[in-house]
Amino acid sequence: MSLQNLDRDELKTLQQLINKALEQPEPQLNDLEYMIRDIIDEFDFDKVERTMEALNWKWRGETPTLYDLRKEAEHLLRGAAKSRLSDFKDTHHDVAIINATGGFEARAYCNEDKTKITGLDLVFVVTSWDSSIVP
Repeated sequence: MSLQNLDRDELKTLQQLINKALEQPEPQLNDLEYMIRDIIDEFDFDKVERTMEALNWKWRGETPTLYDLRKEAEHLLRGAAKSRLSDFKDTHHDVAIINATGGFEARAYCNEDKTKITGLDLVFVVTSWDSSIVP
């Protein structure tokens, strides 16, 4: 499409469409998408990559790239959110549902009605220990 080929009315219509598009605010993200984007944008994937390289930590025989780390983290966050509101809906709302693999743990929390994700977190675990006594 060449602007030189448009007549006066077509140019006016095009200008109106452009003005309308510029006036529209950026679409709002839903809360889940906002939380996922925030985590993916702020999480220190560089540190995870350096740690994995230092430990010669591999996934399926290969050292993951930053892209791989981000992609897997997002997959785990989405999976934890989905599991929290569906597969584990009968679990008490205060309990986080965890999806984990390759050092990453993604946790999803929901509201009391179990209809909305209210919190997500992502951690990369190199080591941990846990102990408890059942009364």
